[in-house]
Parts: sequence; C-alpha cells; structure tokens
Amino acid sequence: MKISGGGQNAGAGAFGERIQTASANFTVGAVGFGPTWTMEDSMAASIVRLECEKEELIARVAVLEEEQKILKGTIDGLRDALCGYKCADKASADGGWANI
Repeated sequence: MKISGGGQNAGAGAFGERIQTASANFTVGAVGFGPTWTMEDSMAASIVRLECEKEELIARVAVLEEEQKILKGTIDGLRDALCGYKCADKASADGGWANI
C-alpha cells in the first residue's frame, strides 16, 4: 500500500475514488453457462432434464414389475395352500376320497 498526499492507493484507485469494475451479468433465478444463456441452451437443458426423468421412470417401472411378479408368486402360493386345505377339509367331511 502506498501513501501519497493524504490519500491511500492500493493499486485500484485512490482512497474514496470511484473506480470502474468489471460488470457481471446476473439474472435472478436463471442458471446459465457464462454471460449469455440462449434459447438453445434452455432447450438443451430441458432435453437433458427430461431424459433424466425418463430414465428414472423406466427404472421405477422395472422395480414395480419385479414387485408385481413377487406378489403374484406369493398370492399363487397362498391360493394353492388354501385350496389344499379346503380339499383336505372337504375330504375329511365327506368321509374320505372314496365317496367322490
């Protein structure tokens, strides 16, 4: 820091002096790649977002299909067990299979 004539100079301008700084291009709520955000950039970002959402939905459908297969197997097993129980119960109530 250089002191000269009662003012301070830090290399950017004298103390109290207004200096021109580089301007920044900011838009609140927008996300961009650099100072210019074109319609093409917006469309590309939308396409990328939609592709990601599509992949997530495809994965979700695959998980739901697997869960459906597991539940169907469980239900079929329970149905078979219930039918076996009912058949055995009916056979004992009828006095055995010989009456059929």
